[in-house]
Amino acid sequence: MKYKAFFCDFDGTIFSDAHKISQRNIDAIRDYRARGGKFFVATGRMFSSIEPHLATLGLTEGEVIIYQGGGIYDIAKGEPIWLQNIALDDAVECLRMLESDPRQNVQMVYIDDKCYSSAPHPAIDMFCEICNIDCNFVGGRLSDYVSNRGDDPTKVLAIAEADDVYAISREYTPQFDKRLSFTRSQKFLVEFTAYGINKGDAVRKVCEKYGLPKEEIICMGDADNDISMIEYAGLGIAVKNAMETTKAHADIIGVSNNHDAVAWVVDNFCGEK
Repeated sequence: MKYKAFFCDFDGTIFSDAHKISQRNIDAIRDYRARGGKFFVATGRMFSSIEPHLATLGLTEGEVIIYQGGGIYDIAKGEPIWLQNIALDDAVECLRMLESDPRQNVQMVYIDDKCYSSAPHPAIDMFCEICNIDCNFVGGRLSDYVSNRGDDPTKVLAIAEADDVYAISREYTPQFDKRLSFTRSQKFLVEFTAYGINKGDAVRKVCEKYGLPKEEIICMGDADNDISMIEYAGLGIAVKNAMETTKAHADIIGVSNNHDAVAWVVDNFCGEK
């Protein structure tokens, strides 16, 4: 088997637009693993959000990459093997900038695998429904809550219009040079993690554990947050529904998330030869 490991994004890649996992993808993952391949999910989600889907995929042990590469969890134990949070002062500064930004946006923060925001909002309702998580509403300014609580967050998120998300990501980068990393995981969502955090580096860490050279791995995704692992892989694949920026970094453009993209990869690139 040429490709001994397959790292795959979840939302927009395994997950269909109808927010379902196809039986064909489940069967393909099971077949690939039965033949000795290692399959890993690499997502921006919290562990509590992705864990039920891992069970559906038959992944009840091993590692999962979460928080855009900011965490690697032991699935069976439900505990971090490696975790990198944002420095508290940087998170508070970022939140205060977002709160005062003239472009309308809604802020959230992840702390200890839980989601927090200031007050209910339709955009948060939609986000939490897709991710199957609860949001804890703190009242008042989220930046004040995070500052007073004193715990380093794992991730800061902002929901906004697509053009504003791109602008925020571009304009905030020099403000937090070598303090925060920025990425778009969806067109309406910009995510802030500790500086240097990305899926590609997390993939490298997992590969080093198993002695896997990058030439023997496949990485597939749909958004800017997947570019680092697509570039790292021996075979980098963007699904057909991927952002154009992501497609530009891929070796191959596959089928869409609505057409069993994982099974397509297993069928075409994960044979015995």
